[in-house]
Amino acid sequence: MQCALCRIKECVKGKNCSVIKFGLEYTGDDLKSIQISAWLESDHLKRTKLEEITIYAKKLGYTKIGIAFCIEYEREARLVYNILSRYFDVFSVCCKVSSFEKASLGIKKSEDLEFEAICNPIGQAQLLNDDLTDLNIMIGLKTGYDILFAKYSEAPSITLPVKELPQLTDSEIDIIE
Repeated sequence: MQCALCRIKECVKGKNCSVIKFGLEYTGDDLKSIQISAWLESDHLKRTKLEEITIYAKKLGYTKIGIAFCIEYEREARLVYNILSRYFDVFSVCCKVSSFEKASLGIKKSEDLEFEAICNPIGQAQLLNDDLTDLNIMIGLKTGYDILFAKYSEAPSITLPVKELPQLTDSEIDIIE
């Protein structure tokens, strides 16, 4: 398939130009998920990604949300935590949790520090797996770390782009509860 190069896009009119001819069925939770997604797509209200994630999770009956975040985005993670805590049980894990020293993994240190921690995306996923989260949100995880986190997360995972979060002061974030 080379859909990115196709200029006609007859698929929007129902043409099946793929090798998927039959056997693809949406049932159970997959059907409910795609129905909610289609409703969000067709609804004319302009929503933020966080609002969409919240609606999606509520409509699917999720009760536990995990946040896996880069330590550089602690402030944004706290904002998301405070907002989502209104509707869900929220668990959060920063990237340096149970971290390893870079040198112990054969990685050259980038700074002249006695101990330079490397991120632990597999550890983040394992901890949120232990919390039995229904959905995990990744905030600011660097390329590669996000891939490993998604690979080891038992719950579906979605990236929440930091640029889509509202710009609030720290005192405003603390007030949100």
